[in-house]
Amino acid sequence: MPKIVVLSFIILFSLISFQLYTNAGGPTYGVAGEPPLNETCNVGGCHTGSPLNSGGGSTAILCLDSLGNIVTSYIPNHTYTIKLRVSEGTKTRYGFEAIVLRGIGTNSTAVGTMIITSPDSTQLFGPANRKNIMHKLGGIDFATNNGTWQFNWKAPTGNFGTATVYAAFNATNHSSSNSGDEIYTKTLSIAGTGTSGIPAESNATILSFFPNPVASSLQLNFLDNATIKVYNLHGDILKSLTVAPNPTIDVGDLNPGIYLLKIISSKETITFRFVKI
Repeated sequence: MPKIVVLSFIILFSLISFQLYTNAGGPTYGVAGEPPLNETCNVGGCHTGSPLNSGGGSTAILCLDSLGNIVTSYIPNHTYTIKLRVSEGTKTRYGFEAIVLRGIGTNSTAVGTMIITSPDSTQLFGPANRKNIMHKLGGIDFATNNGTWQFNWKAPTGNFGTATVYAAFNATNHSSSNSGDEIYTKTLSIAGTGTSGIPAESNATILSFFPNPVASSLQLNFLDNATIKVYNLHGDILKSLTVAPNPTIDVGDLNPGIYLLKIISSKETITFRFVKI
């Protein structure tokens, strides 16, 4: 075989190997399905062959508070765990890319701070003001047919409105080619709240409650008869009762976690957040 042909073959093989390695080591930046371009690895000759979200697999994104409860809103300056999962049939090699943004279209901007918690399997990539998180080479092969990753997200210091997690997943057929893989997209919206965690509906200067965190009973101090409602973070009403001024509310039967306390009087309606321990 002529030397030039051998050399060309070696160069071509090296380029193909490099391309396969870089895909395994992390996708191209900006393909989490986020605005304004909404691009994924399903286009551009990267992982083609099937329409987007057509593979029959499943995906999930969860936001968890420090107690492990699933939440749908954030408290400014608090840190949450974002968990991502993709599964398809018997496949055991997966990849992902994600970003947290506020706003839509060309007005979308990064919000909060993504923090790596699994440096062997995930990495941050991109400009400082708009980083994406994605898999690394150590985070693509799984013992089961579920690809899972997680990272911490620190909410912004103020209420910047709804934060949206955009994620794209790759369920690969492990063929080291750009066909036969399935690309999925998923989003999760996390609503912004006030600085206390819950937007107050009026001034709370005539009301207080303690202790917080609480083990058994909450002592409330206010001047009027009122209706008290206790909610979980899914919006379910767990307690509803009418009380006289300065009541004591038994919460000892609640599981440990974060709850919302809503006080409705003839003068005002106020909502607070409390932690049951």
